Formats: sequence, structure tokens, C-alpha cells
Amino acid sequence: MTTPSPPLPGQFSRALLNGLAALLAERGVGVWSPVGAYGPHQLALTIGGLPATPDTAISLAIYGTGGDDLDGGDSTVLVQLRMRAKGDPRDVGDYADAVFSVLHGLTEVRLSSGVLVLRARRTVVAPPGRDSSGRWERADSYELMVHWPTAQRDDD
Repeated sequence: MTTPSPPLPGQFSRALLNGLAALLAERGVGVWSPVGAYGPHQLALTIGGLPATPDTAISLAIYGTGGDDLDGGDSTVLVQLRMRAKGDPRDVGDYADAVFSVLHGLTEVRLSSGVLVLRARRTVVAPPGRDSSGRWERADSYELMVHWPTAQRDDD
């Protein structure tokens, strides 16, 4: 098995989110389609926001940083996962539990996109609510320590 190449300069955030979506799909938490094509009954893994369809979806988005090492190549990135389900409000909790079982405590894992996740932990669990179509939503946030070397920071 070959080691994935590191992300291209200027595309780290894209590589991190794509890699996380692929990891979740590999572990059975939804379907990842880089082009955004999903069937009506699939649990879609999307980037940046929840699409109008399908009714069941998990969206991944970066919303901040917890800090960047000035000398080394490590950074802490904050990622929010928004789960949505139609019908039973417990379904969004089930989706969140599935995400938790994959991400929380993840250490030293190189994603298929080349990003090295040094450590991941859940930091926020928001209460469920409804969207404008009456579907249930819940947002959980994760803090990921990642290796993100740049021209000014050591890549060792």
C-alpha cells in the first residue's frame, strides 16, 4: 500500500475535509461523493453545508483554529459536523454517535488525502433543533491536531 502524497500547497483545508469524509464513508458512516451526487435514501457526507436533498446528511466544515505552532508544522483545526435526519429526532443522535466512534480519540492517522491527523477529540455537542423543513439537526464540533507544514514551518 502506498502512502498518500501530502496535500498541495494552498489546499490543506480541502484535503482535510475530503479526507475526513472519505474516512467516515470507509468506516460505514454515510456515503461520500466528491461531486455531490446522492440518492434520496443515502446518508450523504457533504462539505461546507447541508444540501436541500437528501433528507439525511452530515456536513463537514472548518470553522476556526485552536492555534498554529510557529516553528513546527502542527496546527489545531476546529471542524463542525452537522447531522440532519427526517422523522425520528433520535436519528441525528445515532449519526453523531457513529461519527464519534470514528473520530474521537483518533491518533496518528494519515487520511487518504495525505493529511496526518495527530489527535482528534469532540469538544461540543449542540442540542438538536429543526430546520425550515421540519427535519432534525444537531451539530458536534471536533478539535483536530494535524501536521500542516508550510514554507515557514518545519515539516519534520
